[in-house]
Amino acid sequence: MRVDLQPAYILHTRPYRDTSLLIDFLTPDHGRVTAVARGVRKTKTPKRQLLNPFSRLLVSWQGKTDMKLLTNFESDNHFLSLTANHLYSGFYLNELLVRLLPEMDSHNGIYHAYEQSLNALQAGEDIEPLLRVFEFRLLTELGYGLDFTQDARNHCAIVPDGFYECHIQEGFFSAAPNLPEQFLLKGECLLAIDCGDYSLPATRLAAKQLARRLLKPLLGSRPLNSRELFVSFKPTE
Repeated sequence: MRVDLQPAYILHTRPYRDTSLLIDFLTPDHGRVTAVARGVRKTKTPKRQLLNPFSRLLVSWQGKTDMKLLTNFESDNHFLSLTANHLYSGFYLNELLVRLLPEMDSHNGIYHAYEQSLNALQAGEDIEPLLRVFEFRLLTELGYGLDFTQDARNHCAIVPDGFYECHIQEGFFSAAPNLPEQFLLKGECLLAIDCGDYSLPATRLAAKQLARRLLKPLLGSRPLNSRELFVSFKPTE
């Protein structure tokens, strides 16, 4: 298999053998691709500086195995410079994609959602809403999304003044009368999440808790390095 000049964002790089790099790319047509860039660590050419996270390149590779060979790469003249909390948020998006996306499984929607998220981070937009939008889009693309507008058990519309509970494999349904308050989800928040409206603090909190709950079984027990960065550097967001 040979692919030429595919648009791609670098998600992660790591040393491979003595002089090479192993690189995870996100592409629109082939999903996540892992390729070896041979010999790039033994030279400090300007082109080597292109192989950093958040760079959008045009890449060419070949190979039939899980690990492809990067045969060429060049700039796509799209440069991002993320700083502080927006940088750590970008690392978080990258880590989610590396951990959750199967290799060579095309998700064009995820590629464009990722690109929109990076541009929003570059523009300094509010972090929490854009992370939640991306997380729920990713879950939906992977087949784990929930319907925030329908009661899954009673087969009726969720109402703003109702209270609901969540089963991650089933969806939302009317809460039991004796359910502890910390497990209650107000219909108003669920409907706001569905519309991408994170203006209310209660909606932000509910969305964050739900996203973590839905992602946890997919990510497993290994902690996210990017999340630890947030804690270590005490982000102000």
